Amino acid sequence: MKLKMLILTGLASIAVTACTTAPTIPTLETGVLQEVQNLEVYPNTIDNKAKLTKFTNKCMIEFTGNLPAGKAIEHWSFKGNTLITGSSTVFATDGTSTATNFELNDATVQKNFLALRHYFHKDALAQCN
Repeated sequence: MKLKMLILTGLASIAVTACTTAPTIPTLETGVLQEVQNLEVYPNTIDNKAKLTKFTNKCMIEFTGNLPAGKAIEHWSFKGNTLITGSSTVFATDGTSTATNFELNDATVQKNFLALRHYFHKDALAQCN
């Protein structure tokens, strides 16, 4: 009986030590702030939607919409009013796809980003500063 107690005590000590010395894994403070649908944006799409997601150091808008010849998905990452990255992927009905990184300093790209950003509530966007 004493041997059994000694073994259980030893195992419990190892388990407690392992739990207290294990490295902590950082977690992202992430979450969907708002989702909007049926937007009038370029490119012209049907059944479209955009989702605003907050990450620890930026926000991202994911836009998806159906084109006559396939589906478009755009990703826009930003902080405050500053656009960090922008890209588009188009999946054609024939099975092909094309991906494009936007030129962030292009006036048309900036205009499209601001037009898309405009659909979200100011309180949701304030969390992206």
